[in-house]
Amino acid sequence: MSGSVDFDTQAAWLRRFTSDGETNLRAFALRLREAMPDLVTIQESRGLFQRSARITGVAIELGDSRYKLELAGSRLKASIALVVRGIALNTRTVDPAEWFARLVEETGKASDHARSLSQSLAGFMGR
Repeated sequence: MSGSVDFDTQAAWLRRFTSDGETNLRAFALRLREAMPDLVTIQESRGLFQRSARITGVAIELGDSRYKLELAGSRLKASIALVVRGIALNTRTVDPAEWFARLVEETGKASDHARSLSQSLAGFMGR
């Protein structure tokens, strides 16, 4: 992916979240959970008289990193934590644009690794 595409993609995501953060966070979180159900945790809050829960954040566990995106008021708050044995050792708050870029990079690496593993197994099985 070229640098300009990365920038354009990041800018588009940020515009979407700026216009309606709650709706877009909900759509983003549900799409992530659909794609990676074992790696995604959705944070919800429910008021006393609310019929449905409101999605307030999403966390994605990728290797030794936990990517967390939350809606604080109307602003996005993004962080990346180093996680060892389920314990966050170091958490850094990052710009949401950087968060999206790093998440795309890490999911790309995971996809490449899975594809490579699949090809190796197919070769081993004699396909």
